[in-house]
Amino acid sequence: MKIYISADIEGVAGITAVEETNPDHKDFPRFAKRMSREVAAACEGAVNAGATDILVKDAHWFARNIDDEMLPREARLHRGWSGHPQAMMDGIDATFDATLFVGYHARAGTGGNPLAHTKSGSVIQEMKINEISTSEFRLSAFTAAMHGVPTAFLSGDQALCDEVAEYCDGIGTYATMEGRGTSTTSVHPDVAVDEIRARVEKSLSGDLSGLLVANPERFKVAIEYKKAALAYRKGFYPGAYVENERIVCFETTDWFEALRFMVFVI
Repeated sequence: MKIYISADIEGVAGITAVEETNPDHKDFPRFAKRMSREVAAACEGAVNAGATDILVKDAHWFARNIDDEMLPREARLHRGWSGHPQAMMDGIDATFDATLFVGYHARAGTGGNPLAHTKSGSVIQEMKINEISTSEFRLSAFTAAMHGVPTAFLSGDQALCDEVAEYCDGIGTYATMEGRGTSTTSVHPDVAVDEIRARVEKSLSGDLSGLLVANPERFKVAIEYKKAALAYRKGFYPGAYVENERIVCFETTDWFEALRFMVFVI
């Protein structure tokens, strides 16, 4: 079994403030270690379920956060950003049997995580796909589905786990935290590691075919920028149009073209 893992940090147990996600801040190493431990646990659960090849995409900030010495030998680690439109899912293709998400977080405009955002917290107020407010999870799940790869598991904040259940209630989830205002309440890091390992193994041991959600036939991507000047400039992308002074839209039947659009307008 071949497994793809995409890992972020804002949904890792205990993380609360943006400084803790910043590689230049003194608090970061502690949370980078937690991210590495949770990813390692997901890998171990996958191996226990029969995985022999695991590709991990480090998908936070500069994408150089995970300590590969903590991962099992079956795992390969993709560090840095190549510039490919698949971004947080770079490297996935139709040869994978399932996708796992670790450390993911609530979407922009929601209160389930003080660090909630979609793609860029400094640039984007909200992103919608077909009029549905969209998280990075949903973008990544669409990318996996484009290749025919089902999503089997996600760990992150409770608000995102609730969204995953709406997307497909068969996907295994584990909530590491619950956010309120600028605060979080999290499980113990050791509990998170044990639960992620066990739940990944359970998720991958079942029938994966029911976890592949078909992508929409057409995509309308609407990006609301925090500044109108950005929307004006980004609206010149070929095929895009300005819906109002802060929202730029792009419509396509090809999800890869939607991903390409995002590369150039975010």
